[in-house]
Amino acid sequence: MNMPEASFSTWQQQFSTEEDCLAYLKKMKWPNGFICPCCGNEQSYEISRRRLYECTHCKKQTSVMAGTLFHGSHISLVKWFWAIYFLGSDKGSISALRLSKLIEVNWRTARLILRKLRLAMGHRDSLYQLSGTIELDDAEPFSG
Repeated sequence: MNMPEASFSTWQQQFSTEEDCLAYLKKMKWPNGFICPCCGNEQSYEISRRRLYECTHCKKQTSVMAGTLFHGSHISLVKWFWAIYFLGSDKGSISALRLSKLIEVNWRTARLILRKLRLAMGHRDSLYQLSGTIELDDAEPFSG
């Protein structure tokens, strides 16, 4: 998620319901509208009770969460999105115990969420090469 800095209050308002989170994911996954992952067709209809989209051409059903780290999760998207905020805004990272209290899940669930988020962040970071002057934290540039 490439999001501008926001306070937790602003984040809560933007992602306060499952529908808010799903709408954001839909915009990220299909910025120009639905595209069938099977045949590339751009027409679908929504099966809203199951939160699925069915291609009008090949009848393949897919969800906004398919192929994401949220796929198959029984944890609410609101809790996922709030975990993303806490992980991204905590300077020294965040422990599973602290996250479990903040998003009201048990410790094992918080640990699973953190593991998946950190893995996804690691994969994203491996796509980019750093160059130029690199400053970490609030430290002065190192000259050896």
